[in-house]
Amino acid sequence: MKSILQLSFVIIFSSSFLLAQEITFIPRQTAVNDTAGDEVIIYIDLVNVSQAEQTVFVLRTLNQLPPNWTTSLCFDFCYPDWVDSIATTSTFGSSPLLPGEMREVSVHFFTDNIPNSGLVELQAGTFRSPDQRITVELQASTFDPTSVENDFDQVNNFTLEQNYPNPFNPSTKIRFVIPNEVRNLKNFSSLAPRNDNSFVILKVYDVLGNEVATLVNENKPAGSYEVLFDASKNNLPSGVYFYQLRAGSFTQTKLMLLEK
Repeated sequence: MKSILQLSFVIIFSSSFLLAQEITFIPRQTAVNDTAGDEVIIYIDLVNVSQAEQTVFVLRTLNQLPPNWTTSLCFDFCYPDWVDSIATTSTFGSSPLLPGEMREVSVHFFTDNIPNSGLVELQAGTFRSPDQRITVELQASTFDPTSVENDFDQVNNFTLEQNYPNPFNPSTKIRFVIPNEVRNLKNFSSLAPRNDNSFVILKVYDVLGNEVATLVNENKPAGSYEVLFDASKNNLPSGVYFYQLRAGSFTQTKLMLLEK
């Protein structure tokens, strides 16, 4: 399986990623572009942010795929393409989430050798509040590698890394990468002057979606960066927090845990 080459999608972070303060359901990426014929995988982090054990279900409510594509859901185990609903119950060989527990949900797109794009919509909820659901849309796209193999000198690859240490107390480091602009060498003379600056916003939110810190809010040239987040400056309590990077059309959100 080849590595993910492009990630792009705007996530508007709000309480829609939360369900009555019971769970969070946040994709690591919402759009992935990979080589035609490869299996494309998109991961979602499911976290029980309540103080009670939670039995969680995940539904595939939209499976909009090109001909010859299929998708499969994985949640503790991977299931056949015709299984549209899974839950943390013994029926699925699983168990409820304990307070603070995080598990990985993934959608596997099985593609063919013709470049195309597919869309899946998932809903997550708890048995305590089955009518309240978190909805996410995930898009997989594929391309012909021979058409771009020699065309680009830089790949557009924004990166937001997992904070370290995690859990942390009271400070942690967050690293991210701003890429160079993609340039098509065959048609370089027709391009506008190169500009590798990006306006970057890096913020931290609490479990309710309230902003608690702004770490970056300025233009940044291409390069690798490391930012220190010190929770003691904001006198934050122990718990789950989220940090979100926004730069142009790229947005990614990750989870971190403060333990005092």
